[in-house]
Amino acid sequence: MLRTFLSYSLNDLNSDYVILGGDLGPRGEGVGDKESVEYHFGEMMKQKRWFLEQFCELIETFFPTTSGEEEEKKKKKKQKLFIVLGNSDWQVNEAVLNERTMSNDSVKICSGLGDVFVEDDCVEFVFTAVVVASNHRKKDFERKDVDGESVPEKNQNCGFISRFNDERNEFEVLRYAVNDACERPTIANILAALQPKMLPSSSSSSMTKVWVNHGPPHETIGDLTHRNERVGSKALKKFIVEQQPDITLHGHIHESVREHARTTATHGNEAFTSRIKNTIVASSGNDFMSDLCHGIFFQTSDIEGTLQRFEIKVSNVP
Repeated sequence: MLRTFLSYSLNDLNSDYVILGGDLGPRGEGVGDKESVEYHFGEMMKQKRWFLEQFCELIETFFPTTSGEEEEKKKKKKQKLFIVLGNSDWQVNEAVLNERTMSNDSVKICSGLGDVFVEDDCVEFVFTAVVVASNHRKKDFERKDVDGESVPEKNQNCGFISRFNDERNEFEVLRYAVNDACERPTIANILAALQPKMLPSSSSSSMTKVWVNHGPPHETIGDLTHRNERVGSKALKKFIVEQQPDITLHGHIHESVREHARTTATHGNEAFTSRIKNTIVASSGNDFMSDLCHGIFFQTSDIEGTLQRFEIKVSNVP
């Protein structure tokens, strides 16, 4: 699916910027003692190897490291890849990917806890990977939404976080309790810390502001589950109301677009977008178990007029 998406985005759409919005690596085998540190350490190491041996090789195929004359040609074409992890990806893989791609100016590994990039003096990208507390085992990118939030009992199960131990020079998985969340910044705090790094709202009107957050805002296209629950972030929605970027892109709830279309009888652009005041909120609703790949395409100069959700058959060609 990733190979199909990259090929279509670069070659068919001739995109200047390509974004991978998270939940990229293998999720796990679905067997074993899921309550043990040992099990999740093994799954983390499998995922780490996948990123190193398969994902990085794939990225190098489409965004090869170049130098000299080739580099000048590449700069003129200016195709760039932005990668932010999702809650199904262990956070330590940010460091793994940064080390492998540090010499490649065409690839940006974005911090899941917040990054801001201004490209070509015309586009501001803001990236985060944080999601509200859930019953998923990986807790690297899970956060309480706001201070004092009460986490539902069904989401207070045992969890695990990954880290790199500098003293031992090795990767670790540690047990994590949801009650420990009070010791970590909330989603509201993470977003507030990003604001000083962002361009002021009074910036030139020619600047297009694109936000990518793996988790969706509350009561929008991206947060409807197959259980008919709304699980998006209220803090993120409030921040979007205040900052009003041009468009925000989200993942996390893979079935959201399908469920939205089913429950509201909408179609076309209406089925994968909603609005928060003047901001367009969009979700590709990509189902990683499907043989179809879904993505979102738009031109920054005319988002509303060009915005589309594309669907392509996944190629099995290696």
